[in-house]
Amino acid sequence: MSDHHGPVPPEAPAGELRPGVVRVTLRLAAEPHRVWPALTELRALSRWFGDFSAPLRVGSDTRLDFGDGDFFTVRPTAIVPGRSVAFDWRFLGVGAPQSVVWTLTPGTDESPGTGSVLTVEDHDDTRSAAESAQLLHGWSDFLTRLGTHLHTGRNTRYQWRDDIDGSVDLPTGPFRPLRHPAVLDWLPVAVDGFRPAWFFIVDDEGPRRFAVSDWQLRPDEELTFTVEIPDARTHPTCRVSTAPAGPGTTRLSFAHHGWTRLGLAQGRAQELRRRFAATWTASLRTARDKAATAGPGGPGGTG
Repeated sequence: MSDHHGPVPPEAPAGELRPGVVRVTLRLAAEPHRVWPALTELRALSRWFGDFSAPLRVGSDTRLDFGDGDFFTVRPTAIVPGRSVAFDWRFLGVGAPQSVVWTLTPGTDESPGTGSVLTVEDHDDTRSAAESAQLLHGWSDFLTRLGTHLHTGRNTRYQWRDDIDGSVDLPTGPFRPLRHPAVLDWLPVAVDGFRPAWFFIVDDEGPRRFAVSDWQLRPDEELTFTVEIPDARTHPTCRVSTAPAGPGTTRLSFAHHGWTRLGLAQGRAQELRRRFAATWTASLRTARDKAATAGPGGPGGTG
């Protein structure tokens, strides 16, 4: 999650990785009473983080939208006014559940009463080392945006990401999402004769199809292909893969690269990204449902 966000705050975030935990800390010149609204009030959150669909209330679900098709479903689990906010969230509503805690303290041990220290801890025992490293970068970026917002008063939200990506955990069983023909049961891809030829999205104008090229499927390992966007300078490339995510669980992941480099008008490119993101989210849900309902000897594909 990176784009230019102007002047940076006086101090950069400090991060660390521990088993199952990503931890990032930022020292702020602002006092806690100034920082707290930026962590809990919808208007302030929208200036550096994203748009929440409802206020943060313990046990009440809300949705955090970033405006580019990415979102989290969020359920606050504990709020200590002026001190901490804890919540569980799922990326795209289908990702592995993660527990996040923001903790705000006044000053430091060496200089109490001066500024604030904000720490975020993101817990997930199932993520890989590469995913943890990526998340460390993401949280460092978010806290930099918060610090810059508090330092300058400016809106520091990122506009949109180059990648559309996400994952869903499936029970290991007969449903094999990266085998033919099962891959066509959850991906919105149509076959022209004997080869995958079209990727479909559905929007206000109904179904729209985009030509698919460079389709390469390695059963139970990886799928790669390119989606051809009319009039684009470059075409987004996609990689889908599976990996173990714990006993009896397989993680189905995708990354669709190249959405900021299409060479199209920004409004059109962003709208395409939002609609493709919605289609990928629906596809992950379909894969989850297929895996959940497949019994022994069910539709797993044989290729």
